Amino acid sequence: MINMSIKEINLEKSFNKKLGMRGIVKKIFQDIEGENEVILNFQGVEFISRSFAQEYVVQRYDSNISLIEINMSDFVKNVIDCVDEDYKTNILGLK
Repeated sequence: MINMSIKEINLEKSFNKKLGMRGIVKKIFQDIEGENEVILNFQGVEFISRSFAQEYVVQRYDSNISLIEINMSDFVKNVIDCVDEDYKTNILGLK
């Protein structure tokens, strides 16, 4: 029988409640390399910097991993959504 468990990363417990460095995103994606599906649990994360969000969005687009983002605060979601919109418009040329 194949183990179909999905890896979950609690970002606050694994890193911090304030995520500011691009290097954290790189570490997350190194840790999940080879996975098909991963749950990123943002519970307890109070702040992300724009540079964290930028690296996260780029890595998310470049990855073949299905990411399930749970427990995102409105602040975190708004920062990621803003950067995602910029990326789609200015980098991918989508409107």
